[in-house]
Amino acid sequence: MYEAGLLGRDQPVRVLRDLLGGLPAAGGAMALRGGPGVGKSALLRAVAERAQAAGWRLLEAAGASDDTPFSGLRALLSPVLGTAGSLPVEQGDILRSAFDDGSGPPPETLRVALAAFNLLTAAAAERPVVLIADDAQRLDGPTREVLAFMARRVNDNPIVVLAAFRDGRPLPGVPVLDVPVLDQPSARRLLARNAATLPPAARERILGEALGNPLALVELPTAWRPLRPPGSWTPLPVNATLASAFAAGLGELPDRTRDALLIAAVDQVGDLSEILAATSVLAGRAIAVDVLDDAITASLLRLDRTTLRFRHPVVRFTVLGAETQTRRQAADAALAQVLTDDPGLRTWHRAQSVNGPDDELADELADAHASLLRRHGVVAAIRALERSAQLTTDSVTRGHRLLAAAEHAHGLGRIRLTHALIEAAEHRQLGAADRAKTRWLRETSDAEPQPGPARAQLPSDIGELAECDPEQALDLLLGAALHVHRTGADPAARAGVIEAAERLTLTNDPRHLAALALTEPVRHGRAVADRLPSHGTVWYLPGADADGLRLLGMAAHEIGDPVRAVDLLGRAAPILREQGRLGLLVETLLLEAADLLLLGVWSRATQLTEEARLIVAETRQPAMVAALAGTDAITAALRGQAVRAQELADRVAAWQRPELAPTLRLARGVARVGEGRYTEAYDDLRPLLDRPPGDLRRQGFAAVMPFVVAADRGGDRQEAVRILATVEETARVTPAPLLHVQLPYARAVLAPDAAAEELYLAALDQDLSRWPLVKARTEHAYGQWLRRHRQAARSRALLLSARTAFDLVGASDWAGHSAAQGADHPLPSIAELLSPQEMLIARLAAEGLSNREIGERLYLSHRTVAAHLYRAFPKLGITSRSELAPLLKPPGEDGSAVG
Repeated sequence: MYEAGLLGRDQPVRVLRDLLGGLPAAGGAMALRGGPGVGKSALLRAVAERAQAAGWRLLEAAGASDDTPFSGLRALLSPVLGTAGSLPVEQGDILRSAFDDGSGPPPETLRVALAAFNLLTAAAAERPVVLIADDAQRLDGPTREVLAFMARRVNDNPIVVLAAFRDGRPLPGVPVLDVPVLDQPSARRLLARNAATLPPAARERILGEALGNPLALVELPTAWRPLRPPGSWTPLPVNATLASAFAAGLGELPDRTRDALLIAAVDQVGDLSEILAATSVLAGRAIAVDVLDDAITASLLRLDRTTLRFRHPVVRFTVLGAETQTRRQAADAALAQVLTDDPGLRTWHRAQSVNGPDDELADELADAHASLLRRHGVVAAIRALERSAQLTTDSVTRGHRLLAAAEHAHGLGRIRLTHALIEAAEHRQLGAADRAKTRWLRETSDAEPQPGPARAQLPSDIGELAECDPEQALDLLLGAALHVHRTGADPAARAGVIEAAERLTLTNDPRHLAALALTEPVRHGRAVADRLPSHGTVWYLPGADADGLRLLGMAAHEIGDPVRAVDLLGRAAPILREQGRLGLLVETLLLEAADLLLLGVWSRATQLTEEARLIVAETRQPAMVAALAGTDAITAALRGQAVRAQELADRVAAWQRPELAPTLRLARGVARVGEGRYTEAYDDLRPLLDRPPGDLRRQGFAAVMPFVVAADRGGDRQEAVRILATVEETARVTPAPLLHVQLPYARAVLAPDAAAEELYLAALDQDLSRWPLVKARTEHAYGQWLRRHRQAARSRALLLSARTAFDLVGASDWAGHSAAQGADHPLPSIAELLSPQEMLIARLAAEGLSNREIGERLYLSHRTVAAHLYRAFPKLGITSRSELAPLLKPPGEDGSAVG
């Protein structure tokens, strides 16, 4: 089958190819169903070209406005009507009567259908026939009935019948092939073919409004012209092709229906009662809901209970494009008059109903953007700030409002729109603070991958931050801290940020805490930790908002407190998800996933990274692509997938982003530890830890355990002890749990034998309930130490407990690799640890039997059963009956042997 122009249509093309593949041995029928412009006609054209290339007879017709009975059938069969003489006389007469233009009554549909089918089979006896009816919903009723009759009977004949419909059940008894809109990657490729010369922001706007519809992706670029006035809400231009496909018959609707459609088109909410009330104001008389019937019948609108929606954004654009500016402004004024319960939205429509600048209204709308954000989402807030800027006469204020809109667009993940708003702001006179914000905002929202070091320099006016109003000062402080963090700025730049932070008094503001954590996580780690909410209060913070929770979680992440970071970020993510702030959501998900990996909650971390991957594919945030690859590299390294970890690290390295360099070292070092390449791993990890105490960062905290393993097994133990002493100095400054929870393990592994056991016991005496990997690695190291000192019996419970923890986390490779390190001392099986009696009792307890039930079955007292279990639990490294079942699964049940 010819497949040009069928981008993203592999599945329907395959179905149609299989259908045609039955010819000439057998035929078939298919009804293609899908909305306007979705690509049904393109699929039918491909079938037609395939039929012509094969030399088959092709019969085609498209639905028209002619409702004459059998007019569509006559068009379909016209190429073979000349052979009607071969039919029985009665059937030939029936067809002639059906197609006669006279005024007599048409013959019975069933008799026409029989005659038409016989004519078709006679033609197919010479060569296969492919019959195609496009826009079949517009064919006359009798023709559709005949088409369905023939389609149900062609299987045993070399005939294929294809009909394309828009809605409903196309042909009773005929298989339906639903033709969906294009997926995101295919939509982007199709748009790229047709919009290469358009500005990036225009391409993104078209992509969002087309909703994957192929016709819209092809024709909207053709119809594009610069929007006046420019704005993310301004309706896109629509050409005749789109208007005909999506809104045919719009001009024939009654005036009052056109009024209702116009109100619905300028409305943002779709509330039926508000639309009808505003339509009554616009029309000058009361309007009832039945005024919408014609528009719904014409498939322009969809009414879902009390919410009115256009079938597609192109329908809305067509409605707006068909009206004058005066009429559109009158519709906005009518909505403003009835929206008494929503002051923010009322101000928006008032602002849309005026011409020229209006500073008073601009100020009202700028003030209302916070209310619109809460009630209607980020998009409404962006539009309000854009429109407020248009109404503002002062250039500095206008630029400030455009930058505020750009910040919201960045949070939404709309990178093209972000940069378009930044560029618009840069054409205004900006104050020093806004110039700094422009640089930082552009830096953190790169529209395209930019290899090489960050280009932005720390602004020289950072010392003036404290002179600004507090809110703006905190925003700029956070921007400066993000710059320092992402570009690896020199100590002087970091000192400038800290100096500015110390001049601000709002020390408990999340922006202030995040700025300190991003800039100096060690020196200010304790101050930040003391101001963060405790683990027990995170879920009960009064009035917490997504931005505050996200920044507090970021601060906890940077100072090395993954437990609190996960709690805070986990609370922020659902709010951001609900608000549709996909840009900030991706950052939040990746931070949370990175901390969950260190805490051993790998399944949840994978869920978060997969969600982030889907959002990044949809929003195309280049900076987040690199960050996601970095998280994937750490994940692969921890899972023992060394080759994939290296590939991902190489991919991220090509971006040359300074903030990701430590992550790459960590990923490569952990991966090489997993491979047993300890000398190389040591070289990878040493730079993360061999730093002055105040310069240690989160990746250095995370590197402590793998670095010690590498040093113990292939690196320089003496040098490692020196480096560890410097890390100990850092630990005296910062309370970072990520560092403190690993240091006892490091002390024990690198200690002389005489002191090691006491240090191992101290390491295991910590509260490791949220640190299963740290506990497992420590138990394993201690167990191996005991074996080396010929204490195999004591080692068994520790090694088995470690292996169980590795399996539960998903780090089975760690246990397997550890076993390989001591092949002469394989990990003990449960049968080795327990006596036969203890084994039997443990299995019954794992099945859920009580002590008394076990005793009755084995003819023992329940006290004896309890005694056996009391002795068995320490041997297995567990403390409760609930932990027995995972240990006592039959061999192979979970894909691995138990013993």
